[in-house]
Order: sequence, then structure tokens, then C-alpha cells
Amino acid sequence: MLDVPRAELNDPITARKKVAELSATAPSADIQGLEIEDCTVSANPKVPVRIYRPHGAQGGIVWLHGGGFIMGGLDVEHPWAARIAHASKTVVVSVGYRLAPEHRFPAALDDAYAATMWTAEHAAELGIDPQHIALGGDAAGAGLAAAVALRARDQRRPAISSQLLNQPELDDRQETWSAMHQWRGTFHRSHAVLSADASQRQIAELGAVLHHAIAG
Repeated sequence: MLDVPRAELNDPITARKKVAELSATAPSADIQGLEIEDCTVSANPKVPVRIYRPHGAQGGIVWLHGGGFIMGGLDVEHPWAARIAHASKTVVVSVGYRLAPEHRFPAALDDAYAATMWTAEHAAELGIDPQHIALGGDAAGAGLAAAVALRARDQRRPAISSQLLNQPELDDRQETWSAMHQWRGTFHRSHAVLSADASQRQIAELGAVLHHAIAG
């Protein structure tokens, strides 16, 4: 097992600094062939997003970073968002949602949903087929993606074609078998941060799954 530093969640400022420093040690992403643009979603409050457009993209995914709902952001997520766009040939809209504990629930969910609505409404200018908009994320972000899908279902908009959920946090008790154990042959996101090989394998798998879902 890799030696992953434990985050001190009682001190979110320090935890954010440490995860940013850890992320900075990861191999740089190849951004050749990608158009990258920072935008702001007109919501209340406004939501920052970073868009990754690979040449020949067919669909899009609204991507929500992990970090236990208190860590992470657009810059921390940049290497993985860029790699997912490359690997899947899909437009990635990475969302800088508000973090706890400064911003209590449902702030992050509201931001994620606003970004998803914005993506659907601007699909044509983003180069996205509106029939192929997916939701995805890692850990806490994957849990948010699942919650956005439920809200989109209840609100009857926007249409979501698929979900790509990596280690989704779907149960706040974290007592299920899958939360307590790791399957042989799989790896947690923290492994991908510390290991270039793990990162490449993880991105290749996620990218292939997403490409198949969008193309299909």
C-alpha cells in the first residue's frame, strides 16, 4: 500500500494546503490538443468552471472533484480533468463548487446543479451533443454527481445521458463493505496522486468507460 498522508479534517485550511501540495507533486498533464478556458456560471452565487475541449469531442461531462467536500478545487483537479478529456475525447466541464464547512449543504449541490444546467444550455457553443451530457466525479464529487442526477430527474431537466462515478460517497455512515475494503486490482484516487503508473491506469480505465458511454 502507498503511504498516503491522512487529512486533518478538523482543520480544513491546513487540509486544503496539504492536498494542494500533494497534487502539485503529480506528473504534469499533457495539454497539447486541448482548448482550456476558465468561465463563470451566472448563478447566485456565481460558480467557476474550467472547460477542457479535445479535438473531435463528441459529448461532454460535468466533472466534480473529490476532497471530502472540504478540499480540492479547479487547480488541484486540473491534471486529472485534462487527462480525462484526452483519454475520453470528451469535453470536460470541471466545477469549482463551494466547500464545507464555510458553505453548508446544499451549497455544493446547488453549485453542481447550476453548472450542469449551464452546460446543457450552452452545449452548442461548448461543442457538446446535448443528448450526450454525462455527470461524473471522484469520491465526494462522485456523490455530488449522483445527487445532481437525482435533482435533474426530479426537476425534469437537464437530460443526463450517463454517470461516471469513481469511489462515490453515497452513504455518510461509511460503514458498508465497499467503504471499508479495497478490491484486488483497484486503487483509490490517493494512489493515483502518488503513483504515475496508478494515475495512468486509472485515467485510461475511466476514459475508456466514458468514451464508450458517450459514443454509444
